[in-house]
Amino acid sequence: GHRRPAAAIAGRLGSSPCPSHQPRPRATVAPAAPTSQLRSRAWARLAIMDLDGRWRDLDLLLTRKGNLVGPGFEPGPELREFLQSDDCRVLCVGAGGLGCEILKDLALSGFVHIDVIDMDTIDVSNLNRQFLFRSKDVGKSKAIVAAERINARVAGVKVTPHNGRIEDKPASWYQRFAVIVLGLDSLEARRHMNSVVCSFLEFDESGAADMSTIKPMVDGGTEGFKGHVRVILPGVTPCFECTLWLFPPQVKFPLCTLAETPRSAAHCIE
Repeated sequence: GHRRPAAAIAGRLGSSPCPSHQPRPRATVAPAAPTSQLRSRAWARLAIMDLDGRWRDLDLLLTRKGNLVGPGFEPGPELREFLQSDDCRVLCVGAGGLGCEILKDLALSGFVHIDVIDMDTIDVSNLNRQFLFRSKDVGKSKAIVAAERINARVAGVKVTPHNGRIEDKPASWYQRFAVIVLGLDSLEARRHMNSVVCSFLEFDESGAADMSTIKPMVDGGTEGFKGHVRVILPGVTPCFECTLWLFPPQVKFPLCTLAETPRSAAHCIE
């Protein structure tokens, strides 16, 4: 099954890239071949050279142990094979400021089957920080446009968009994903996703968590100029509800809205 690689990958989530980067070899364009057959072979060789080394940095992370990984991480070449297999689908919840970054990072980190869900449409105020969108996209679905941009820019990646509410999807729909990554602002939406992944957890006869039923979830959020990210493994790490008391009282309007339309002197003070 694909449960074990998913848990192993969760041990690598959040780790820093390996500093021992080496310059990637650049492919030189071969001169035009005299025949179409030779020309096709030359382009095939160029394609191989271009892809050679593309995942070198990723392989350095997945095939070696490190100081920033969990105790359950087992390095090996089969991890990248799992990342790029049909069994590994990753869900990005939200296609806004965090979601755009998440989609870009997932696509450039070896994941090839990515889904994104968002109910929102693009507003002109989003364009200064949500880099996957353009002026011509205002009024369109964030999920659909973001998926189109990633599919067009990163070869070999397929991003499937879902324009709708996360509450409208049944729990069985979320169960098919190996990892769920949140890019949400709302605490209520994050609590909903937390309840979904925790509902998959089962226990054995001794009362210990069944590792094969754990659905890794990466929670990220911002509040003003602050932010955080953490990996939640139900039954192993504290879940979102367990640490809800750490969050300050939710304001009715986000900081970006107050900056644009302040309604009192307090709104002008950070």
